[in-house]
Amino acid sequence: MLISIRKVFFNLKVGLLILGIGLSVLAAQLFQISQYSDRLAALKNQHLLIEKIVTTDLNDPKMAAILINGAVAEIALSVKLSGEEAFFDSFVASNEEQASLLRSLKVSSEGFCDNALIWSAAQLSGREAGHTRMMNARSAYLSDIGHMMDYQIHIINQSISTAKMTTIIIFCIGLALFFLYRYRLNQIYRDIDLVCSVDIDGEKKSVATQEIDFVFKRLLRKSSQVAVSPNLINPKSGLNNEKGLMSSFSSKKSGNTVFLALFEIDHYISLVNTLPPEDINGIYKKLGDMISMYEQPFDVLGHMDDDRLVFLISRNTKQLAVEECEKIIQSVEESNFSTSKGLIKITLSVGFLLKPPSKAIDAAVQEALQLVKKAQEGGGNRIAQLRERSDSFR
Repeated sequence: MLISIRKVFFNLKVGLLILGIGLSVLAAQLFQISQYSDRLAALKNQHLLIEKIVTTDLNDPKMAAILINGAVAEIALSVKLSGEEAFFDSFVASNEEQASLLRSLKVSSEGFCDNALIWSAAQLSGREAGHTRMMNARSAYLSDIGHMMDYQIHIINQSISTAKMTTIIIFCIGLALFFLYRYRLNQIYRDIDLVCSVDIDGEKKSVATQEIDFVFKRLLRKSSQVAVSPNLINPKSGLNNEKGLMSSFSSKKSGNTVFLALFEIDHYISLVNTLPPEDINGIYKKLGDMISMYEQPFDVLGHMDDDRLVFLISRNTKQLAVEECEKIIQSVEESNFSTSKGLIKITLSVGFLLKPPSKAIDAAVQEALQLVKKAQEGGGNRIAQLRERSDSFR
């Protein structure tokens, strides 16, 4: 089955988008770990500030007051930084547990700071008692710092584990994208190289992509075309007219079953009334080029005087012929057509039937026209064909 270059690049963009989202999540996780590390650093700093206070020499009361007051202010800031909220807290940490630990830390830090200030301001006779109360408050404060540090280390380890898992997933996705699209892009490059190369051995070439296959068929078709009388060509599209269709079909013989597909532009009257003849001719030229990409050696394509396109399809099975028509409809629906009023979209309705050897082409065309009307009554942009074992339409 041929791959679509457009789908390859669309899927590649989706894959890169997923990879980009994964990298963004990983970056957010690393930033979160950095925030948790800042909390841990603030807790460690409180240890240093506590030791700075308790080892302060009170023999110089003014200097001691300056040092202790500065340390107390730093402690208040460090406690605040210890509880700084992070973006992923609700996913990694327990908000209730963290809030409880932070409340205890604030209470014990304030108790220690208050006792430190009292101790520094006490008279010589009361310093011993003040020092004892400060050291008792210090023990409670250090205990709360320890609990908070254990909690921070725990959520840091959790975050690191999550980041590791995210990294592994991103690596696997990236590796899969690399090997898959390395293979796909190599296929596309080989097809392009095949089309651009000079045929020196005459062997049949096989391609892997739909778009290159279309181009390849067009090149083969153009290279095999011979001079045709202008009387057999419809000047609007350059395709066979009705006489040319009959002539080409009678000159081609195939052992395969022949099917007839009659294509008509949906809302044709409105289109003709809106656009100048030059634009209509351009549309039919493009339609002829698009349909001719599916033309095989024993097929015949014609443009009738009523501006309907007839495609005589020689295939082994009905299913293959129907699939070709479905591809043409989809291709036309997805294409833009240039006009003097800008790009427009059009759709086709198709009447499809088996052409028995005994039935003339013009009779088969009239029968297919009834099927086209059924397709348009159903909304257009579809194929209508005879039901199996019945003369009714579907």
